[in-house]
Amino acid sequence: MEDGMRDKARSVLKQILTAASYDVHEEDDPLDLSAVGSDDALVVLCSDDPDAIEEFDETTYRLRSGDGEIVCGKLLLSADGAAAAGSCTCWDMDDLARCAGEAARAYVLGRRLALDLAAPEPEPVQRQRPAAALPQPQDELSGPEIPHLPVQVSETRAVGIAGVKGAAKCRFIPHWHYRCTSTGDRQIKDKYVSFEADETGVLNGINGLRMEMEADRVETSAVPFGSEVLRPHIEKDEAEERLRREVIENLTQKVRFRQAKGDAIFYEEKVLKPDKNNITVDVRLIYVPVWQIRGGSRIVEVNAFTGEVLSTPMDEGVELL
Repeated sequence: MEDGMRDKARSVLKQILTAASYDVHEEDDPLDLSAVGSDDALVVLCSDDPDAIEEFDETTYRLRSGDGEIVCGKLLLSADGAAAAGSCTCWDMDDLARCAGEAARAYVLGRRLALDLAAPEPEPVQRQRPAAALPQPQDELSGPEIPHLPVQVSETRAVGIAGVKGAAKCRFIPHWHYRCTSTGDRQIKDKYVSFEADETGVLNGINGLRMEMEADRVETSAVPFGSEVLRPHIEKDEAEERLRREVIENLTQKVRFRQAKGDAIFYEEKVLKPDKNNITVDVRLIYVPVWQIRGGSRIVEVNAFTGEVLSTPMDEGVELL
């Protein structure tokens, strides 16, 4: 699908989803749109590229809402009538035209467009027996002891999840688990600003991206023999300074004062920042196990703790929902 056609298709789909009462936003490549409804969410891809369609079909997208998560539905629009994706709702140009017409009618009548976006039912699969527990490796066949999330997905299972045939390697990606605490306050005239804050999280030690992690599941034990343990590109001091700057930036506030002098009114604005000495940053190095499967020109990474296919490599690249 050429860029011009893709832009037009994205525009029409945006109008259709808006008519169906979705809150629609344009996304960066490889996606086109995201749409959030009252009780569901949707991601959209407009493409005829088999590789892009396959990756879209295999990827699970989640929307965090409050304390929970919503698994996003997937809508694929393709001008190729033969394009198919088992986990997606698939539209061709005829479907697009039909829904565009229904959206126009709903708009004229002041009604909400009803869309059927259910994905096709997956083919039944044979239930697998629980994998037998692997024997503990002997001391001479184990790797170094490091704090890490346990490897809960076997190599065979990871290759099956990735959907490509190739060599698999377990890599342990360094992350900084942090806790940032800020105290203190400022008062100027009648304005009071509190700098109290307490935040915990995980920072990727390679690319600096944030991630959600069950840090309480981290254990210190030997990694499987032959695993690759990566060194962090972001050192501890750099991570602490980066986190401290972010806390200061997030807590900085502009305060405006109003003063009357005679018949004139003056406004004064001050920028209030927390004291750097009142910010405590504690970090510790932990590791996330990842299976990297190389199949021809494709590289697929699977989180060895959760079994999720990573849409972004953990050791490079950019962040994606």
